[in-house]
Amino acid sequence: MPNFAKKIKLDRTLKELFLSFLLNGKYEAPILSREQQKLISYISEQFLISGFILKSCDFNLRHKSLVEQLKYQRRIQSVKQMIVKNDLNDIAQNLNDKGIEHAFLKGTALNADGIYPSGLRFSRDIDLLVVEDSVGEAYEILKSIGFKYRNKHTEDSIEYKYGHHFPEMINENNTKLELHWRATHAKDFKTCPITELMFYKRQVSGKNSEIYCPNIELTITHIVYHGMIAHRMDLGPLFLFDLAAIFSYFDKRWPINEQLLETMGVAKQFDICRRLVEQASSEQRFSEKSNQLINEILEESTWLRLTSEPVIAGSSIEYERFKHERTSSSIATIIMKIRIVRHLYQVSYFSIKFYFLLILHGFKFFKKMMRTKF
Repeated sequence: MPNFAKKIKLDRTLKELFLSFLLNGKYEAPILSREQQKLISYISEQFLISGFILKSCDFNLRHKSLVEQLKYQRRIQSVKQMIVKNDLNDIAQNLNDKGIEHAFLKGTALNADGIYPSGLRFSRDIDLLVVEDSVGEAYEILKSIGFKYRNKHTEDSIEYKYGHHFPEMINENNTKLELHWRATHAKDFKTCPITELMFYKRQVSGKNSEIYCPNIELTITHIVYHGMIAHRMDLGPLFLFDLAAIFSYFDKRWPINEQLLETMGVAKQFDICRRLVEQASSEQRFSEKSNQLINEILEESTWLRLTSEPVIAGSSIEYERFKHERTSSSIATIIMKIRIVRHLYQVSYFSIKFYFLLILHGFKFFKKMMRTKF
């Protein structure tokens, strides 16, 4: 039986405003209600897209308060990004000094390769992929330069694996990092089809000789997989912006490997993204065709899913219901949750702490599910 959850409902104006980076020219922002401006500010902050909105939209004096909020967000995010950049260089240098084969993924790779100008594309964390045999040594290096698990209950260990990366790490600068041993989740692929390729075809980044990134064909494939398969676009439209930035950087050409897209099962997803990016890149305003493509992409999206209410105090924003299918049986789901708890806290099944954390985690999960249902 399907579960139902709810997410914020965006009207056509807000969809076009949030995706305006895809257009060839500035989007002239219409008159916006106070509620709409509050919602724009909230979503921009949550999904780190203030830079894209300010670059792509033409605001007027009626939007003064909103613009000030967006500029403030961008300043904070820019300062944070400079700190992250310094930490990134430190990580890369230490890994290179020890000869540990690695590659940085997604937004980190795009910025390091110069696909984006500085101060536009912000990331939540650093995604670091390390050869599986070297993750222990890499983990010790990360600890030596100040990184530790963000969750204070997680044990200092990398003994238990689940998914494709260890629990999130953090340092005193509040820079977040995920240490990956594979590029795709185990639930999607028993054996990851691109992890070895990311090391075999890695290259020095365009702007920093210390930073290694996958080649652009692999980066595109991974961006589509991560945005539309692994996360069902619940991290927002950044992956679309990444594709648009790559398309523009390569003079409106797609440096893709079609066989790789097929192998990863994202050829269909890439095709609709490609059509939207190409269509919108020649438009001053979104055409009906572009809006149809946008709606088709957003139809399966869990972007703006609500996990608490009210999201914005005093807001009268509208919600829409979407079906959240469970593909696994109840028993399989319980087993998965048990494995996640062991992995998240790096504790043995035979420890008292494991059972305490399992109960605590289950209670939090139950509360979260209740909030997302009607």
